[in-house]
Amino acid sequence: MSDHEHDAVSVTAGDASEPGRASFFFYLAVAIVFAVFFAFDLFEAISNLVLVPQVFTQNNDFYRENGLDGLVVSPPWVPLVVGVVVPPLAFVAAIVVGRRRELWKFTLALFAALGLVAAVSLTLTTYVTTV
Repeated sequence: MSDHEHDAVSVTAGDASEPGRASFFFYLAVAIVFAVFFAFDLFEAISNLVLVPQVFTQNNDFYRENGLDGLVVSPPWVPLVVGVVVPPLAFVAAIVVGRRRELWKFTLALFAALGLVAAVSLTLTTYVTTV
């Protein structure tokens, strides 16, 4: 093998490593963008976990003052806690399922997980408001 052929092989091998490094940053960028959306859902769930029991307490006090003891209920703790647990769990599950796949499949896994979180969040919000 001449020096010229050896240089061509080493340049080609060096160029092959660059797309791998660049693709990592694309995966990271997609994960960060989706992490923002998942963080918003998590923030909303934590806010509900903190504020909904206060609303229930105020309502229960009002009901007791007006002799409506039959309407007194405790806050729905299980749906509130599930709302906090689902976003990070779904995000991690999507990362695990989408890793080592093509970028569009990785993005699709995150998008599906975000759809799941949105559906669960809306369902839990509807349930909590009807209690």
